[in-house]
Amino acid sequence: MKVGLISDVHANLPALEAVLQDMSARNVGTVYCAGDILGYYTFPDEVVELLRGREVHCIAGNHDRAVLVGTKGMNSIAAAAIEWTRGHISSSTYAFIRDLPNSIHRPVDGVMAAIHHGSPRHMSEYIFEEHVSDELLAVAGAKLLVLGHTHMPYIAQFPSGHVINPGSVGQPRDGDPRASYAILDTAEWTFSMVRVGYDQRTVIAGVRENGLPEMLASRLLRGA
Repeated sequence: MKVGLISDVHANLPALEAVLQDMSARNVGTVYCAGDILGYYTFPDEVVELLRGREVHCIAGNHDRAVLVGTKGMNSIAAAAIEWTRGHISSSTYAFIRDLPNSIHRPVDGVMAAIHHGSPRHMSEYIFEEHVSDELLAVAGAKLLVLGHTHMPYIAQFPSGHVINPGSVGQPRDGDPRASYAILDTAEWTFSMVRVGYDQRTVIAGVRENGLPEMLASRLLRGA
């Protein structure tokens, strides 16, 4: 069985479409999303509709929660995008985000897995590759821990299990502008990182036409 792992879509519809199409070509079945569905870009309703149609198992990220409760503590660029989102989402999208769990904890092909946005300790904690330890697996109570939030892909293996961040679909920050996701092959219990190119022009046009900060457009091109 092939399981897709995604995170940090950030309302980037063309990137999500490209990733899901690539998954279909690779015969990926179940898909999990580690949060931050919304924020930054201008296709919130379309992204939620696509995730629902594909029956992706989603949790909330800090940007998703900010849509509900406000932008206190966010930088000005992130806050501007959240305020735009709050004024442009449908009631259906709002309800979908409101009802998202903060984590998922369930067996995946017989192995206990946990999906959190930042870390098992806090939704907004950044866990970069150099910070990963098997302590996180113990805190999560799982042998597979999937994280998001950093927009930086990595796979860390320990005797007690794996910690994986699939990177960002919608706004990569590792120097590669292509959308990032991961595949778990449960037959061999192996992981692979996948990069998918897509046409960024529609996303950049949405930023500029809606008066969002220019940095949101420029960082798509440099992937950082």
